[in-house]
Amino acid sequence: MKQILTEETFSSPQWLKIICYFFGLLLAITGFNLLIQNDFAQEVVFLTPLLLLIVVSMFMYTRLKLTISNTDIRFTGGLKQYQFLWTDITRIDMKMVGKYQTPVCILYYGEKSLELNRGFYLKRQFNRILSLLEMKVAPEIFSRQYQTIRRHLI
Repeated sequence: MKQILTEETFSSPQWLKIICYFFGLLLAITGFNLLIQNDFAQEVVFLTPLLLLIVVSMFMYTRLKLTISNTDIRFTGGLKQYQFLWTDITRIDMKMVGKYQTPVCILYYGEKSLELNRGFYLKRQFNRILSLLEMKVAPEIFSRQYQTIRRHLI
């Protein structure tokens, strides 16, 4: 197991954050304008909380961060926070999901698991995350399916 010299942080791409901020602000303004209007039907009142829930979700999505250091792994920014040591990892698996067969890496630690989706991190960052995992974790912890899919990704 090698040492990770610097703490690395992975998040969604900057262009995606800008799009989320722009459309989140646009949806928030639309929601508040719907509340101010008096001559709309009652059905519109039920649409406003839905728009504001989407806005909150978009802003939370931009705050998600995966931090990998030499001592631990932290996933912050969402409703559920993850933090665990490298020694806590019991198994690492990978599967392909969805119509476009997007790889998802699953880290099992204790009774819990953390899923890392390539759709969120994009290809270069996802490959860097996998290489850091392979550098710090013993090879016998990786499942056979992980190794098969990883060879396919390379």
